[in-house]
Amino acid sequence: MINRRSFITGIKSTKLNKQEINFLKKYKPWGIILFSRNLRSINQIKSLTKHVKKIFKDKHYPILIDQEGGRVNRLKKLINLNSFTSEYFGKMFIKDKKKFNIIYKLYIDQTCHLLSILGININTVPVLDLFYQGSSNIIGNRSFSNKSNIVSEIGDFCIKNFTKNSIGTVIKHIPGHGLAKVDSHNFTPKINKTLKYLLNKDFKSFKSKKSLFAMTGHIVFSEIDPINTVTHSKKI
Repeated sequence: MINRRSFITGIKSTKLNKQEINFLKKYKPWGIILFSRNLRSINQIKSLTKHVKKIFKDKHYPILIDQEGGRVNRLKKLINLNSFTSEYFGKMFIKDKKKFNIIYKLYIDQTCHLLSILGININTVPVLDLFYQGSSNIIGNRSFSNKSNIVSEIGDFCIKNFTKNSIGTVIKHIPGHGLAKVDSHNFTPKINKTLKYLLNKDFKSFKSKKSLFAMTGHIVFSEIDPINTVTHSKKI
């Protein structure tokens, strides 16, 4: 068995170059994540993922993607999913739960079918952050709801149905990005809410999830750890 390192890497383009092949063989990352720049067509993506798996001699080698739907659609060159935001499904859940169960399951099944064809086996969903009016739009309609019980229930549904389709999930952005006033890709958000508040609100939607993986939020919760972001805080 290959001794893999505990990191995930991206790649530059639509196929591996010589330098990247040497890098993968030498440093043996745990997995590879694909972005829009890597994804041009079905045949090209299949060829790319097949090549990666061949390097590691592992047909189950972890290949990840951010395929949420809505504006986070890495496969936008293949399919238009602009309408299918988390907010859309959250509103459907509240209005007609029976319809939600049918439509959202169908959406997940079809997403998984496409990912399986492409050779991708982990999707970084669901987003379990709460929606807050006035917060950074980095979450916005990527959130199912402003209520933690609704987000939690939809999250369980999402994880269960991706798992049934043999696609791994990554809950994000643990333990909650919804209150952030700035985009953590550009600045470090600082959230001043008390631990009691967070446990009853933002953190609650992440509890008891049967996802194998979680993506941490690059956020400072100053009442818990005023120095380190979640990603670097042992306390959090």
